[in-house]
Amino acid sequence: MQTTDATPLWLARETVADRLAAAPGVVCSLDFDGTLAPIVDDPDAAAMPPPLRERVVALRDCESVRVAVVSGRELADLRERVAVEGIAYAGNHGLERRVDGRRSVAPDARRGRDAVARVCDRLDDRLAHVPGVEIEDKDLTATVHVRDVPDERVPEVEHIVRDTVEEATNAGGPGMEVRDGKAIREIRPAVDRDKGRAVEQLADEAPDDWHPLYVGDDVTDEDAFRELADREDGLGVLVGERETAADYRLGDQRDVRELLDLVADAQCG
Repeated sequence: MQTTDATPLWLARETVADRLAAAPGVVCSLDFDGTLAPIVDDPDAAAMPPPLRERVVALRDCESVRVAVVSGRELADLRERVAVEGIAYAGNHGLERRVDGRRSVAPDARRGRDAVARVCDRLDDRLAHVPGVEIEDKDLTATVHVRDVPDERVPEVEHIVRDTVEEATNAGGPGMEVRDGKAIREIRPAVDRDKGRAVEQLADEAPDDWHPLYVGDDVTDEDAFRELADREDGLGVLVGERETAADYRLGDQRDVRELLDLVADAQCG
């Protein structure tokens, strides 16, 4: 699916409202950082504002809406930050899920845990001289944060990350890949799992004819937008502004609250 400029959602508010109201139900999948929670300098400080939590809870209690939070964060971390029971969670870009109270991990990702840990250890040594870099081992994947790295040093960090991952893979370990995100480089197993696959699974598990909606801000959310662009009933909403496969866009994270109200008005009466 070719990326294009998405339509500002509020210019098409009536069209979107009509689509949502005409659906028998909605699978409302939401990214966390930059969507449910504002982007902050310290990822450990990210938190969902109470008004957004109230709306997530209200949608959870609506019979014709299923809510899911889909994130690159580790599942346990994600659940602790969202802290809403009775919804679905997909962490590590869908490599681990908690749906209907049951946790599952993709078998092909589970086998790569040791390789991810070894890469993180090597990066701790190889990037120790770079100010501001942070390496986060998320068990199934890893994230190299570069938000606080001087701009002129970011290419150096990226080069070291890619060389280290390639070296580990060529040494006979499980295949891994590096994906770009907002001020991050993601290290993942090279398997057919991403946010698009996670959203597809959630949609397939819902009742027939329910419409999948996905809201996200990051480059990694494009996997989900492309998945929904290939479905007649899919609706993708980008938070921010860039070239995207999403249908519509919101100006910034503060607008997500109004979008969730639009879903509630259409489906919950």
